[in-house]
Amino acid sequence: MAHSVRRARVVDARVLSPSVRSLSLAVDRGPSEEEGEAAPFAFTAGQWVNLHVPTREGIQKRAYSIASGPRTHPIELAVTHVPEGLVSPALHALEPGTELAIDGPHGFFTREGDAASAPALFVGTGTGLCPLRSMLTELLADPDHPPLALLFGVRREEDILYRAELEAWAARDPRFTLAVTLSRPGPGWSGRTGYVQAHLAALARELGAPHVFVCGLNRMVAEVRALLKSELGYDRKRIHTERYD
Repeated sequence: MAHSVRRARVVDARVLSPSVRSLSLAVDRGPSEEEGEAAPFAFTAGQWVNLHVPTREGIQKRAYSIASGPRTHPIELAVTHVPEGLVSPALHALEPGTELAIDGPHGFFTREGDAASAPALFVGTGTGLCPLRSMLTELLADPDHPPLALLFGVRREEDILYRAELEAWAARDPRFTLAVTLSRPGPGWSGRTGYVQAHLAALARELGAPHVFVCGLNRMVAEVRALLKSELGYDRKRIHTERYD
């Protein structure tokens, strides 16, 4: 299916961590199947868009998962700054009011079929949290949602994206469990430590064999998938993955 290119305007930018910046984009209405009408930008939680980014080497296309829920507009993305990169420094320099092109939505990392109503364990590292946050935003708005847990791994405490929001969700909703783990904890950290793989099995057992949604770099995703299969006997239909490299 072809996706039209739309214009998007930066309406807000904020710092999420020392290396991650949030961009809120107001996306123009696009063509509709009904002649003469313009369709609003719509997506399913877990999908991503391509940004067409002006750089010193011309327009570059890069994929970013949508971090906001489908009912929220403008859409929100989170961009990790890579100092030696071509695109991320350009995105970190964008000011509100800047316009750029996007296309999408794309992707199949979504809650469909049996997974739509089943308990779910979300596993993410770094900006791999973005599509998981989109799903959680939608799910937690439903008072009858199934049991849910987020296992989120970062290096240091200051790298915890959307921390206040995640902690507020966990504080007010007894059916949502938040488990943050640090691979390089500071002396004042009293929470979980190590990689997400170390805490995976216990959380999955607590939820009673949930569907598992995993997003992050390839090595983490592969190791989580292998653990689910070897230690917990998961089949591929209950493991849903998105890789960022």
